[in-house]
Amino acid sequence: MKHVPFASAFRPDFEVVEERHGQCSLFPHTEQLPLLHRALNLEFRNALPDYLARVDRRGDTFHKYLLRTAALYFCNLFNAARTDGLHLEALPDADLVTRLTLVQDVTEHTRRGRLHRFKFYGGADFSPDIRISGRRLVFTEHVIERFTQRVPNKAGEHLSWLLLALFGSPLIALPAGKGMALILPYQNSLLALPLDAEPGELFFVTCLTVNELNTLEMQLPPVALHAHYGEHYEVPRVRHWVPSMQMVELHKLWRNKAALPPPPAPLPPGFRWHRVAHMLRDMEKAKGFGPGMTFCFLDHVPGPYPVYYPATVPEPRFDERAIHKENDPGPDWDKIFDHRDYFIRHLTDRPAPAPPAAGG
Repeated sequence: MKHVPFASAFRPDFEVVEERHGQCSLFPHTEQLPLLHRALNLEFRNALPDYLARVDRRGDTFHKYLLRTAALYFCNLFNAARTDGLHLEALPDADLVTRLTLVQDVTEHTRRGRLHRFKFYGGADFSPDIRISGRRLVFTEHVIERFTQRVPNKAGEHLSWLLLALFGSPLIALPAGKGMALILPYQNSLLALPLDAEPGELFFVTCLTVNELNTLEMQLPPVALHAHYGEHYEVPRVRHWVPSMQMVELHKLWRNKAALPPPPAPLPPGFRWHRVAHMLRDMEKAKGFGPGMTFCFLDHVPGPYPVYYPATVPEPRFDERAIHKENDPGPDWDKIFDHRDYFIRHLTDRPAPAPPAAGG
C-alpha cells in the first residue's frame, strides 16, 4: 500500500496513504482529505495579506480575481511537484471565490488498463464534480504516460500542467485521425486529446502533440465544449469567444508544427510564496486590472475556468449564429447550429456527423 511523508509544516510526522477496494485505489485516502486539506489551506491562506484572506462571496471582482491569481501561483508554481505526490487545483465556487482543492486520484484496473477519475476536495462544503457536456471525465493511463513523455515538464509536474491545460482555456473538439479530439492551446503550441464517449462518461485515450497529430480537420461550426460543474449543461447561445476563430488559430499552429517550449526555469532564490502573495496586487494593477474589472465564468457557465477583463474593456458578447448569418447569409445556419448543439449534448464515440453544407 502506498504511503509517503506529508510535506507540510502544519502537519509534521504524518504519512499520506492510499485507500483500496478490490481493483480500485484512491490516493489520498478519503478519510485523510479533511486533515490534509486543512493543513494545505492554512499554508496557502496564512501567507495571504488580510485583504485577500477575508475575500468571500460579498467581495468585489478585483479581489476575487486577485484571490484566483494567488491560488494559481500557489498550486501551479509553488506546488506543481510535491514530494508527497499530492496535487492541488485552484477552483472557483459558485460565487467566484477561488478555493484551494485537493485532487484525489481514483484509479481502477480494468480490461482497458488503468483508468483515472479525479475528484476535487475543497472542504466539507465544496467538492465540485467537473464534467464536459454532462459527462464525467476518465483518463486512461496512456494519456498520463504520453503527456509525461511528450510534453516538456519537470519531474512530478505532469498532472498539474495537464489539468491546467484542460481547465484553463476554451474547449473545441475537431475531427482528428479516425475520431474526434479535444484540441487545447498549450504554451504557444497545442495538444490533442482523442475522445471516446460511453454512457455518462467521456474518455481521454491518449495525448498527442503537433508531432504526432497527422490529420486535423476544420469544420463550421466547431464543436465547442465546456468543463462545467454538475450534470446539467446547456449549450450557451452567446459566448465570450468565437469558436471558429479559436479553431482557425489552433489549425494554424498545427500546420506550422509549432513546437512546445522547454519546461520553465527553476524558481529564483528568494522567490517565496509569502513574498509573492504580498506583491500580487501591485503586479496585477500594473497589468491594468483593478476595481470595476470583469471577473466571471467563461460564457457564464459555472466551472473551473473564469475569465477576466480590465475595467476599460467591455465584457465581450458573441452570438455565433448571428455572426455566421451576417458573414454568409446563404446557408440555413439555424439548422446547422441545431445539429451541432445536438451533437454536443449527445456526444458519441464516433466523429460528429457532417452537418448540412455551410456554403462557401
